[in-house]
Order: sequence, then structure tokens, then C-alpha cells
Amino acid sequence: FLQGIKKVKIENRPDFEERNLTALYHDGVLYLAPKLGSDGSIVTDIIHELAHHVETLYTGFIYDDGSLQREFLKKRHELEFELRSEGYWTSDYDFEDINYNEKLDKFLYKRVGPNMLRLVTAGMFIRPYAAISIREYFATGFEAYYLGKRDKLDKISPVLYDKIKELHTYDQEDLI
Repeated sequence: FLQGIKKVKIENRPDFEERNLTALYHDGVLYLAPKLGSDGSIVTDIIHELAHHVETLYTGFIYDDGSLQREFLKKRHELEFELRSEGYWTSDYDFEDINYNEKLDKFLYKRVGPNMLRLVTAGMFIRPYAAISIREYFATGFEAYYLGKRDKLDKISPVLYDKIKELHTYDQEDLI
């Protein structure tokens, strides 16, 4: 999984503050904010951003059969239904868009808020951030798999669990 990682840089970046991030992956570099918090958070951040790198290595294997997208969209539909049931107006937001959508992100984290989002995504997503996009769905699942939450991931997101398990157990030549 580390093939192609050029470096790890600890530095302040404008996008950290703008998007409330503590880490990101871009062009083979893992960027970490100097102020990460607890030791657990740095490990989580590194594994999460490594997952985005793994996506670049095995994009076809992860996404081409469409199974992960179907599982993600089913959960997105459930999320929209739950939010409507709670009285939120969701018609202005595209729950079908599997890519990152700033408008939907702001709706979920600013309008709905972290506490309600945690409640409505419990048992649906491994954690609320997984609902943001298909890429974050994969990365949060990757985190869970490698940070000791495999049973929970298998129960909540069996297709995602199986994809990560296959990535973990096959030789890379088999995946390309």
C-alpha cells in the first residue's frame, strides 16, 4: 500500500483551516497538520489518508464493478429518508451524487449538525463522515478495518468490508 508514497509532510496548509481538516493526501504526499490532537488521531489520520492513496493504486478494483457505489447509494437514500423523517428539507441537495459536494457537506455538518448526523447515521455508516462521498466512505471503512473495527464494518457495510479484505489478502498483481 505504500508504493508511490513520496513523502509525509507536517505543515500548516490553508485547506486545513478552510475545510477543518487535520490531514490530506495529494499527489503521493500525505500532509499532516502540526496540531493533531491525541496520538490516536494521528494514527487515524495517517491510515485515512493512506486509504486515499490506495484508491489511486487500485481504483479499478475498488470501483469498476459498481458494487461499492450501489451499497453507498442505498445508504445515502436511507440517510435522506431519515433526515426527511426528522423534518429536514432535503430536496435542494443531491443525495445521488457520489462525489464530494460542498453544498451537501455544509447541509449535513452545518444545518443538520454533528449530533443529529451521528444519530441518523448510526448503524448505517461506520461514522458520519462516511456519508460525505464514495471516497470518504471507502477511507473511513479502510480506517475501521485497520483500527480493529472489522466486525462492525462487516455488519454495517459488507460490500466495503469485502473489498478491503480482498485488497488486504491478494497480491497487487491480482488487483491491477
